[in-house]
Amino acid sequence: MTQDRDVTFRFKQFSIDDSHCGMKVGTDGVVLGAWCNCSDTHKVIDVGSGSGLIALMVAQRCNALIDAIETDSGACHDAQSNINCSPWRDRINLVEGCFTSYRADTAADMVVSNPPFFTNGEEAHGAGRALARHEGSLNYSSLIDFACRTLTDNGRLAFIYPSDRENDIIYKAEMSRLKLRRVCHLRQNESRPVIRDLFEFSRIDGPIEESTLTIRKRDGHSYTRDFAQLCRDFYLEL
Repeated sequence: MTQDRDVTFRFKQFSIDDSHCGMKVGTDGVVLGAWCNCSDTHKVIDVGSGSGLIALMVAQRCNALIDAIETDSGACHDAQSNINCSPWRDRINLVEGCFTSYRADTAADMVVSNPPFFTNGEEAHGAGRALARHEGSLNYSSLIDFACRTLTDNGRLAFIYPSDRENDIIYKAEMSRLKLRRVCHLRQNESRPVIRDLFEFSRIDGPIEESTLTIRKRDGHSYTRDFAQLCRDFYLEL
């Protein structure tokens, strides 16, 4: 690692510089990267990769080749640096550009994404942060369409979104012939309501695995046992 590299977040096996990214490292991305099903994956596409966090987490969890797609040049700068300094630099290919123009050389076993999802309210200061936080070309609908054209017959789509969009997301997926297979309802602590849902869709129908994950205990500080178990391979303090 070069001495002038500004590491802002250290994990157990890699580190992240997100100084040029509109969206910083957050719990949503970490939970998704730890929760998504990486079994039997040979090719993974991380859509809207940002700093490369999820691509790096997936690379740690499996031996797949990963295409990390990101449109923002600042985020690409950070992602490439993070990838180059990781143990998996030979398996992660950063693709700078819009995911709608991406054409895979092989079909993907998994598409994963922590997409922007703010649709109203004051936009974040700075074009990069606004792009990273607010729905644009990358939203749940375009992500489902992308997965439909890039996944293998057994492939999976995994992403996180606000829980109040659950019915819309499931309906869109059903209309696109993707079946809900896993859903995890995420809440900040034991006294707070669910605010996010993690989804996994597949072309293959079957039983739905539903769960709820609470990040912190009622005191708002200590991690719950379930969260600690999910993220123990990544967070230094676990």
